[in-house]
Amino acid sequence: MDIPHRNIRFATTEDGVDIAFWEIGAGKPVVITHNFSLSHAELEWGVPSIASFYVSLAERYRVIRFDPRGMGLSGEPPGGWGALSSSGAHEAMSLDHMGLDISAVAAALRLDSFALMGNSVQGPVAIRYATQHGQVSELILMETFAGVTSSYLAPFMKADMELVDLEGKLGQPVFSVWERLSPPDEVDQLLTLTRSLDSRLPNHKTPVRTQLEWDAEPFLSEVSVPTLIVCARHAPADSLPDARRLAAGIRGSQLRVVDGVAAPYWSDQPAVIEAIDAFFEPQRQETISAGFRTVVFTDIVGSTEYIRRVGDEAGRAVVRDLEQKIAGLAADHGGRVVKNLGDGSLVSFGSNSSAIAFALDIQEKCSDGPLQLRVGMAAGEPIQEAGDIHGTVVAHASRIGDLGDAGEVIVSDTVRRLAEGKGFTFEPKGEVSLKGFDEPERVWSATRP
Repeated sequence: MDIPHRNIRFATTEDGVDIAFWEIGAGKPVVITHNFSLSHAELEWGVPSIASFYVSLAERYRVIRFDPRGMGLSGEPPGGWGALSSSGAHEAMSLDHMGLDISAVAAALRLDSFALMGNSVQGPVAIRYATQHGQVSELILMETFAGVTSSYLAPFMKADMELVDLEGKLGQPVFSVWERLSPPDEVDQLLTLTRSLDSRLPNHKTPVRTQLEWDAEPFLSEVSVPTLIVCARHAPADSLPDARRLAAGIRGSQLRVVDGVAAPYWSDQPAVIEAIDAFFEPQRQETISAGFRTVVFTDIVGSTEYIRRVGDEAGRAVVRDLEQKIAGLAADHGGRVVKNLGDGSLVSFGSNSSAIAFALDIQEKCSDGPLQLRVGMAAGEPIQEAGDIHGTVVAHASRIGDLGDAGEVIVSDTVRRLAEGKGFTFEPKGEVSLKGFDEPERVWSATRP
């Protein structure tokens, strides 16, 4: 398995914690909140089962992983690990405080929307965050629960606190729950991962006590986004009752049970990926079928001359690379490429603001490349047929795009009016007559403020 290149970056939360994260892949963004005691943005790649899941997921989606506060490469919570409440938990590591880590990463990557995956003990964090932030488009819950204390994992966590005392007396590591979950040839790597956590903590009991106070049960009925719940069929402690409780509490959620001992890493990973693919597809179709859309035409300026100059093979390689950038960025902003047209692309969005942000972002990304784009935008109700869209609004966007120069984003007056108060600026381009349209149209050039 080839390990993809990734850069560890940092984002700072509202309460001043530096959060380490990486991203790989392209397309729809999936933000993963990892199990606390296995979270290390670098060392986790040494565990084959964890790495293989990330690689497989990144073949389809843009995968974003971060270390929560106090774990892995991220900074300590405010006040350090010694800032404990009377119960022995850390006051700055409540469900709401943990959500600040997700917000910091989303802001650093300028994510308008993303799917959020909560694994194991981080499930309650993901549930709570999804009820508070409209950026979450879908929620995926892996081998998790609503409340930690009443979950299948609670006995393991309480035993872990006792083992900390025993290890202190013996001066050496003893039994680890991961020895029961992982393949034998991965135990050493997992112990390296968990010992990296131990080395940072004055008392390993602190995060465990903190997690035992996490309870998202009261918020299950508030989850309004599509939700997928996945659990393993052969877990050492039966996790299915917790999964059923989540499914019963979250309206319209889906439950999938896969072979293995712990999803997603130590389970039938192809089945997990298939479940995620099947879960996302209806959400994409539902968005596409919405009546009102903002339609974007991207047109490559001078592509024919460029290909003639550099040759067919080299020229098409550059065009394909540009098409991939457009598709990935469109997905990041909640849109989709309806079709590529050889020298441009037709892109559809349910959000007018997301469409404008996409158009401005793709122009920035192409500003120093060998090929430049001009972009036209219109808003209305297209006709959908077999995954394609047609109608007046599509022709409108195409004609408007013809008015621009390389690097410009030209929009209809409807697009501009829908964007009022959204933080964009527009320069008037005058009133023009568009081929095939009876009435003159006022058009605008969109820019960043």
